[in-house]
Amino acid sequence: MTTLRPAHEADVPQLVDLVQAAYRGSGGWTTEEHLVTGTRTDAGELHAMLADPAVTLLVLEEDGALLGCCYTRRDGEDEAGRTRAELGLFAVHPSAQSRGLGARLLDAQAELLRGEGIEVLMIQVLQARPELHAWYERRGFVPTGRSVPFAGRIDDLRVDGLGMDIMELALQSA
Repeated sequence: MTTLRPAHEADVPQLVDLVQAAYRGSGGWTTEEHLVTGTRTDAGELHAMLADPAVTLLVLEEDGALLGCCYTRRDGEDEAGRTRAELGLFAVHPSAQSRGLGARLLDAQAELLRGEGIEVLMIQVLQARPELHAWYERRGFVPTGRSVPFAGRIDDLRVDGLGMDIMELALQSA
């Protein structure tokens, strides 16, 4: 049975391994190893997330193994007065992909945010990944036409100038 729950400090070592496998490992359709090298996250970043009251880090666990995770960070209001949150560190272990776990994680985060009155969920998606853009679009995210520079170490990019496209999901009915 798969359990969805908030992450705990004791999960950090497994989370580091899970995220690295999903983002930088070989195998699985979410890998970025052909575009980005290096470490995707580390224990310090995860401990900081767990200590931040604006962050909710959820994990999917099955028989003691972490199979997926994602966080949301509440950002407050934008210039139009809409309450916003960012989705990130969204990973499903390559061995557990294509089981609907990513959709389950996304739905759980969205439901939590809706309950708090958050109006917009934003994600930054690595450019040159049309399959990821399409996955998010199938779940209601809309491209904004805006992009930002790659947030990690520029030296880790295997493609010069690669950035992040911003997509948004409306969480509240207009």
